[in-house]
Amino acid sequence: MTAEKNRMGALSAFFPVVSSIALAIALPRLAIAQVPIGTDRPDFVESSSTVGAGAIQVEGSFAFDTETTGVGNIDTWATPFLFRVGIANSWELRLESDWFTQYRVTEQTLSNSTSELNSRQITTNGISDFSVGVKWSFFPSEESSRPAMAALVHADLPIGSAELRGFGIRPSFRVVAEWSFHIPWIDGDYVDQGDFRGDWGIAIMPGFQLDRDEFSRYPSGVLGLVISRGLFSPRFRVFSEMAFEQITRDEYGGNIGLIQTGGTFLLNDWWQIDSAVSFGLTDNAPNFGMTFGLSGLFLR
Repeated sequence: MTAEKNRMGALSAFFPVVSSIALAIALPRLAIAQVPIGTDRPDFVESSSTVGAGAIQVEGSFAFDTETTGVGNIDTWATPFLFRVGIANSWELRLESDWFTQYRVTEQTLSNSTSELNSRQITTNGISDFSVGVKWSFFPSEESSRPAMAALVHADLPIGSAELRGFGIRPSFRVVAEWSFHIPWIDGDYVDQGDFRGDWGIAIMPGFQLDRDEFSRYPSGVLGLVISRGLFSPRFRVFSEMAFEQITRDEYGGNIGLIQTGGTFLLNDWWQIDSAVSFGLTDNAPNFGMTFGLSGLFLR
């Protein structure tokens, strides 16, 4: 019975991605926004852009990571999504969650009688907490010497499944600065020709969150740095980044730092697919992770 529930939960988790693919094929003319889609995934650093007044953008994905502990390992499956609604050219409302999530803890213990390793698995399924927020693109820029900048204010709400629910409302604040530039000694004539291979980008995102556990509130920081470049086609970009998703004391979970690399591909001006892999930098980070995503831009 439990296995059947897990299968049903997994199928329901993939429904948004399958639905998005079906919409992309069957209803391509729904997406009639005037600019190419620009997403906040799959990298950790958010973009400095908003979706624009009247636009709706959905960014869905599947994610997996694994972490080795002293007595076994923890495997995590999740189906993150981000729902963005443009209320003005420089403002958007945001709703996001890891949504359907499954944790599988595998513990190995040594049998006293036979000196053999015994393995035990504990699986937890549920819906993760939701986060609501707003993004303000307060300094758009077309000049390479000046960054485009945005601010994000979010609040994580304790409304997920009991097994995955956090403690109280956890507010956060982040600022993104993003530059576009060329590297003449690498790009050569591509710069003069306006070629996509001379199109580089770099962005940094510091921030903080007022988090809490069962007993107290505590501050934690975030910091990300990403560099990207157009490659092979104007619709294909690759990136690499260093991301600290949590910076705090060990008693509150410690620092979680990752190295991540991946790419995005525009199917057309309104649909994007992406993929990325990550590797842990710190002791408290997952050893390995991967994600696959599909995003669509619509006019409200």
